[in-house]
Amino acid sequence: MEAATAQETERRTSYLELFFDLVFVFAITQVASLMLADPTAAGYAKSALVLAMVYWAWSGYAWATNAIDLSRPLLRLGYLAAMGASFGMAVAVPDAFGDQTLWFVVPYVVVRLLNLALYIGGLRDDREHQRAILGLAPWFAVSPALALVGGLLGGQLLIAFWCAGLALDVLGTLRAGEGAGFRVSPDHFAERYALFIIIALGESIVAIGSGLADHTRDAAFALSLAVAFVGVAAIWWAYFDFTAAVLTRTLRNQTPEQRGPMARDIFTLSHYPIVLGIIFFAVAAKKTVAHPGDPLTGEGRFALGAGICFFLLGFALARYRVLKRIAWERVAAAGAALAAVVALPHAPSLALMATVVACLVAGLVAETIRIREFRAEVRSGPTQH
Repeated sequence: MEAATAQETERRTSYLELFFDLVFVFAITQVASLMLADPTAAGYAKSALVLAMVYWAWSGYAWATNAIDLSRPLLRLGYLAAMGASFGMAVAVPDAFGDQTLWFVVPYVVVRLLNLALYIGGLRDDREHQRAILGLAPWFAVSPALALVGGLLGGQLLIAFWCAGLALDVLGTLRAGEGAGFRVSPDHFAERYALFIIIALGESIVAIGSGLADHTRDAAFALSLAVAFVGVAAIWWAYFDFTAAVLTRTLRNQTPEQRGPMARDIFTLSHYPIVLGIIFFAVAAKKTVAHPGDPLTGEGRFALGAGICFFLLGFALARYRVLKRIAWERVAAAGAALAAVVALPHAPSLALMATVVACLVAGLVAETIRIREFRAEVRSGPTQH
């Protein structure tokens, strides 16, 4: 058992996995474009649904490659095929709710089913883990089938079937408790999700900076760029200063039987609102940089407030799962950001975004001061990069 644990700890992300992730850089960019194309409550909800499908598809491969050996040629070819299907899915994200829905949903189904086949086939030398994923296979097979049926039916039924499919995915994973047989390499698993956060942050930089060639270069433009960048940098700090190391250490310190449920809860489930929040913030920041002196629309204010709230509450959920304690500074920062958005509907967008970013920074500073000794201990550990 000690040798197996050491092997799990030493595993790192492969170049093939990084290559695979490039497709999801594009997919996240496409989701942000979908939000910008329909900046309404309904549009945001649809974009969040598509993001959930894209994120769940990526998560399936993060779990699979944490367990299987991609050096085997057949598995590698299958993984590249899944990457091609993922690219097709990403290209079609803007048309997910239009007349060409099937161009999105068919590649999505292929990605999901290939994931299941690679996961099961790659575990031929680990029968216990293979039995665990076989126990979830009916759930993970029915879910994309529902997505396909929804795509064929269209309209409001499309949304209902897609939501039902995702609900099946989540319910299926929640059935797998301790001792289900899932083996998790903690460092590799944590690193995969940290890299996905980097993908979302990179997309936010692209979203904010793209399309600005024709904008007037003045003091307001420069200041809005600076505030937007401080916001993105604060988001990076909130995750990578010490939280990423804490999550890795938490997973590593679990028994092998406990790691599966813990990985599911603090990474797969809790990271979705974190990623969604980053994308919402990017959408609001792009609108702010484009028109810093004008008030944000109601939808723009929602994106700004919801962005910070979702991002911080994702951390709060993970912390509560581990410690059964509330991350008060982050919850307070989320509440303050939401209050600012509600209380300042007519403020210039630059002033409003600066206020919201200040709430985030203040929460992080307060947290850093309160737990400075624990932070120093964590940062001195082996998981800092």
